[in-house]
Amino acid sequence: MIKTRFMRKTALLLFVKWGEKYMIILKSEQLTVKIKPYGAELSSIVDNKTGKEYIWQGDPSIWSGQSPILFPITGRLLSDSFLYHNKKYYLPKHGFARKSQFEILMASDAKAAFRLESGEETYRVYPFSFALTAEYALDNKTLHITNVVKNMGKEEMYFSLGAHPAFNIEIGDFVKFSEFEDFTTLLFDESGLACGEKVLARHRKKIEITEHLFDDDALFFSELSSTSAKIISKTGHEILKMEFGNVPFVGLWAKPGASFVCIEPWYGICDNPSVSGKIEEKPFIRRLDISEEFRFHYSITIL
Repeated sequence: MIKTRFMRKTALLLFVKWGEKYMIILKSEQLTVKIKPYGAELSSIVDNKTGKEYIWQGDPSIWSGQSPILFPITGRLLSDSFLYHNKKYYLPKHGFARKSQFEILMASDAKAAFRLESGEETYRVYPFSFALTAEYALDNKTLHITNVVKNMGKEEMYFSLGAHPAFNIEIGDFVKFSEFEDFTTLLFDESGLACGEKVLARHRKKIEITEHLFDDDALFFSELSSTSAKIISKTGHEILKMEFGNVPFVGLWAKPGASFVCIEPWYGICDNPSVSGKIEEKPFIRRLDISEEFRFHYSITIL
């Protein structure tokens, strides 16, 4: 586990006051939201009136995640490693942010902010100086999430960034995109590397979540026209809407047959078997100059 500095005293008071160990709570008249400082991970969105939970509760026998932040890579690297200045570094799938303790910057009924900064432990696996901030703002029935990456070093830095929220569904529900799409998905080999493409459907908005949809791993689409997607029940009821903007990749994933689906907007993608291994040559890698910031915003609205 990668740790950051001790949490600020004001945040600690709120932390204890709410009596929810390892949770920060946001509340509006309509919703209650919970976020874990560990990974700055969204772990609950509950409708105050109905008691309905919209976020997968992380059953470890199926998948223990809920809404991990993927940084500084998304997906898998070839041999779980990369080269920078002729030195090899090893990073696990999706990077280390999801298994790091974030500092609490602030917390109130409507907003919370968390930060992870580079340090001795991160430099062993990732040579760049950075600050990663996760901001949450609750407005009525909409939760706004903003992730900010800042280059804190004295040279350019390279990174990927992605969201991975898991929503409770029933088999037979649909994910409906905002525009008609020709859905061509990446294919993945047994190690999780991209190894080709397959046409899933043409000129459609909806994808049905079937028991075997993810038998061959995730579906990942590039260059979509859609900037949002809704989850719709098999009876036609709109459940929630996720707005993600113009991202290079949008993925759908679940354990086959499980009662959740992840909608995953990514700035980056996994390696393919023919990459050079140099991080600056990695497909779809993002680059930040000294002191430059990159902001990624998405939102979840309960319908």
